[in-house]
Amino acid sequence: MTTVLGRYVMRQVLIGTALAVMLLVALDAVFALIDELRDTGRGDYGLREALLYVALTLPRRMYDMLPSAALLGGLLWLGNLAANSELTAMRAAGMTLGRFIAWVMQAGLVVVVVMVVVGEFFAPAAESRAQNLKATAFDEQLSVSPIGLWARDGRRMVQADAVLPGNQLLGVRIIEVDEHREPREITRAESAQYVDGAWRLQGVERSRLSLDRVEPERVEEQTIERLIAPEYFDVLVVEPSQMAAHDLARYVAYLQENRLDSAPYEVAFWQRITLPASTFVMLLLAIPFLFGSQREGGAGKRLFIGIAIGVSFVIVMRAMTHLGLVYNLPPVMAASLPVVLFLILALYALQRMGRQT
Repeated sequence: MTTVLGRYVMRQVLIGTALAVMLLVALDAVFALIDELRDTGRGDYGLREALLYVALTLPRRMYDMLPSAALLGGLLWLGNLAANSELTAMRAAGMTLGRFIAWVMQAGLVVVVVMVVVGEFFAPAAESRAQNLKATAFDEQLSVSPIGLWARDGRRMVQADAVLPGNQLLGVRIIEVDEHREPREITRAESAQYVDGAWRLQGVERSRLSLDRVEPERVEEQTIERLIAPEYFDVLVVEPSQMAAHDLARYVAYLQENRLDSAPYEVAFWQRITLPASTFVMLLLAIPFLFGSQREGGAGKRLFIGIAIGVSFVIVMRAMTHLGLVYNLPPVMAASLPVVLFLILALYALQRMGRQT
């Protein structure tokens, strides 16, 4: 059972993390809004739509920022305990370093639970709504929903299960109707990709409908000129980092089944597993700066240290993602290696601190 002292330490971690994540998300949202203002004026996309779009992306930004926020919150708020000699008093009262670490990790567990709930449930749904808002504002004939993309072009309706980076669609269905809005031709394709000014469909099955019969046809590949305007792909595409783990697992299985490149989605899936674990690592990295000679310095120094470590982690994580894709490293290695490296660094710093104190 956690003692009163333990709850006090946990409360400091949680308060610091909450304030840090609000600050980081607010800054990120301001820069995102500035970027969105470039798109205002396209179709019906104005300032109101840009504000709503950024607001809907806040859960995803919160998910991305939580590990760094835990680091900053731990450094600043627990640093205040060290600066006020409260940690010294706690140790004099019999608190061991192991118990202090356990309290901090319990607070980290709360942060991780919130992170998983936000990242797996709230963020993907809000991101889908933001996507649909922007796509509809750009062109009212476009619609994005959890069941995929819908678009209309005259008498042609297009539905796709997924929009992938690289101007690629999966699970494409094209319905063409006559002047009476009756379906006359239904085309299904396993995938479609925009290449050299045209759409290349793979695994095509076509059914021509008439009053008395259906004429089926199958071809391995077909090229058509019009499907979805490629300039909309920046709005329609769902980046792997914005998807929930269960959606990523489904996409990976689909891509592998159709012999398509699934590496970016496999890496993103494993990052969904390892990123919450990085919250514990960030908190462990904060602890050595709270004891001994390293606690000297004010909040400014601790803030600088936190930002430096957080930025370094993001750089290493992105570098490993790109290296993993370029050199075909196992996705689990590309996703977990940054966390493992910083965990080793944290354990080394804790060991040195234990010797000094």
